[in-house]
Amino acid sequence: MADAFDLISDDFVADLNDIRSVVRTFDSPTFMPKTRVAAANSATLLLAATFEEFVREMAREYARAVVNGTGSFAQLPRKLAGTAWKRTMDGLGKIKFDEHASGVDLVNAANAKFSTIYEFCRGDLTKEIYMELIHNDSNMRPTQLNELFNVSGLSDVCRRCSGEQVLLDHFGETEPNVTHGKLITALQDFFERRNGVAHSIAAMRSSGASQILTEIDLLERFARALSAILESNAPPVHVRLQP
Repeated sequence: MADAFDLISDDFVADLNDIRSVVRTFDSPTFMPKTRVAAANSATLLLAATFEEFVREMAREYARAVVNGTGSFAQLPRKLAGTAWKRTMDGLGKIKFDEHASGVDLVNAANAKFSTIYEFCRGDLTKEIYMELIHNDSNMRPTQLNELFNVSGLSDVCRRCSGEQVLLDHFGETEPNVTHGKLITALQDFFERRNGVAHSIAAMRSSGASQILTEIDLLERFARALSAILESNAPPVHVRLQP
């Protein structure tokens, strides 16, 4: 399981390096100001989307590890099954029938989703419920980020990550509590800037290249800290009883 967290983190870091290259390439007076602003704005939006998908992937893998390390349905974290059930039902309620889709196909797809969560809640822990379970309705701010892991029984993951040396070094601190405060502020500020770009995409303003590069460095270090925390908290695989 540790390898899975590392692989996801390595892929994320590779994506960050690609974004870093784009920022450095367009941070040059050889490009027109409008082009530089557009590139910076695009990099900010891409960075946020890439980070959010990385966190979701890590949260799904951690939830899978928790389920695989559990002997029976009754031993699952309290919120896990209920959240998966609610989100599956919410998704089914949003299915739209129209002239462009086969009603039979939609019903079959809905039945498959319902059957998966139904069998899971009856005790078949092999069912894949993780796409429905791990879902964020808003930006991956610290509260939302924490909730994606809290559903699997791992509380306050941002605070836990703040004790990792890679983040202590990034902020030049020795106290995890101080680092935690700085991490929360930095993540909040990043998503404020992301939203500013998204809501005024045509405006001739953006984060500067140095700001974006600093954010990339932070998210890379956070990824390493998160991987370490998940590896140390993920339970060993349990030989399951038959449901």
